[in-house]
Amino acid sequence: MTEVYVAGVGEIPCKPSYTQDFREMLFKAFKNCLEDSESEVSEIDAVVASGLDFFEGISITDSYTPDQVGGRLKFNTLVSNDSLNAFIHAYMLIKTGWFKNVLVTAYAKSSNILNYGEILLNTWDPHLIRPLLIHHFSIAALDAQAFLSRRNGEPRDLSIVAAKNIRNALRNSAAAYGADIGIEKIESEEFVSEPLRRSHVARLCDYASVVLLSSDNRSAKAVVKGVGFAHGSHSSDLSERVFGKFAWVRPAVSKALPGSLRRVVEFVEVSEPFASTELMVLDELGVYDGDVLKGVRGGDFMFDGALPVNPSGGCIGMGYPLNAAGLQRVVQAVKLLRMGRWSGCLVASVDGEVVDGGSVVVLSAG
Repeated sequence: MTEVYVAGVGEIPCKPSYTQDFREMLFKAFKNCLEDSESEVSEIDAVVASGLDFFEGISITDSYTPDQVGGRLKFNTLVSNDSLNAFIHAYMLIKTGWFKNVLVTAYAKSSNILNYGEILLNTWDPHLIRPLLIHHFSIAALDAQAFLSRRNGEPRDLSIVAAKNIRNALRNSAAAYGADIGIEKIESEEFVSEPLRRSHVARLCDYASVVLLSSDNRSAKAVVKGVGFAHGSHSSDLSERVFGKFAWVRPAVSKALPGSLRRVVEFVEVSEPFASTELMVLDELGVYDGDVLKGVRGGDFMFDGALPVNPSGGCIGMGYPLNAAGLQRVVQAVKLLRMGRWSGCLVASVDGEVVDGGSVVVLSAG
């Protein structure tokens, strides 16, 4: 069976805003990836892009990306989903045996979106649900409160997660929002929608990243050990939603991480638009032996803890790049593996801020 390796990664740092066009941003990330993989443009067989016309305001978004990443006259496809799902699509293309080197691309130009909250509200039913919502934060807050109630948690647990990630981001040169912040400082902030406070919500950023997957292990930076994705809810009808629980995680992780691989996971990278997202994913992953909330309070998920979670800073510390969040997490995971401190990890990413669906990838050091 064909093995799949991460041959190289490239990114540009997260920033609240870039003056460059998204094409220039993507080109810079692509150049960094080529240098990292020591590859030539001619060696790329296919390009898998992650993009959402909904955020871009233009149709067929990926038609604007191939020229910047060496994809002209080559196989191109768009995954209108989180970029970790695009990563899995590229993985499957290599598994067919028809492709040797496949590029995965993702970017976010959030600074161009002037009415982000209103745009997200347009994803809900215009007659039954949208009139009830002031902001999509209210759905995330219901999820957070339901999770805390079900697991006997406290709102302070969310502040512990947020403070951890913001401080972790200080170590990451690609992060936009790292700071030396304490739990009490976050606890004194205003609510955006109770129990979510301002720092519990990841701030948007501009960002671009490119990952090269290959069947050739000569330049391997990491090995893809398993992948999985699933949907927990197939409807936007809130009456069918199970609040406070991600039903997608267990089916996805069961595909990506069979029991024999559990020992490989030494840290976890999760895309977390909200602090509660990280806890809800962790609660279902099954990679931590113990109660997740007790682990949070005991420091087990800190950078130096028993199972570091988002040692890169996560989306709360780095910035939330919309659908590029999944690939952002992959790039950070590969960078961390190359430090030599850890030998394996799990990457998980939700399909959207308030979506019950997502993807899981397991990586080991190359």
